[in-house]
Amino acid sequence: MPRIITGTARGIHLETNQHELMRPTTDRLKEAVFSSLQGKIESGKLNSFLDLFSGCGQIGLEAKSRGVENVVLVEQNRQAVNTIKKNISKTGLNVRLLPYSTKRALRKLSNEDQQFDIIYFDPPWQELIELWWEEEFNIYDVLHGNGLVMIEHAKKIVPAINPQLWSVVKHKNYGQNTLLVLEQKGV
Repeated sequence: MPRIITGTARGIHLETNQHELMRPTTDRLKEAVFSSLQGKIESGKLNSFLDLFSGCGQIGLEAKSRGVENVVLVEQNRQAVNTIKKNISKTGLNVRLLPYSTKRALRKLSNEDQQFDIIYFDPPWQELIELWWEEEFNIYDVLHGNGLVMIEHAKKIVPAINPQLWSVVKHKNYGQNTLLVLEQKGV
């Protein structure tokens, strides 16, 4: 059962989904992600976080618990949306939930001129390559110039990255999970 590791909601266990395509991020990977970001959070350089394919909401809720001001969770699966609502209530954290497809949510956020310091992209792994290909330019559009995209994927399923858009900052395995961190080129 996933939990909030630290911050204002520290130790709260979160509800999960039983859907076969959803798997909670491991505490090991989550700790690695947020350890790398904590300095930016504390210095006020990380103010916005977009969690795409939120599942039970644990990544975005962890960001909010640690002090990120603007957190948006995107999830279209109805069961997952209900789980996220329970977890928002359980933690008492103020986050925005968009119960839409990623494409629709990215379009809405772009129309609102929103940009994010961190975009966490963790779709069902068997759909990762296709979904990244479909949304790469939309993600680029809502990423703040100095922001990072973090892609969680299986070791054997690696998305094709457009080298004209992105530079790889980090690509590291954490057990069966792998984290790919990208920044915009030329920024």
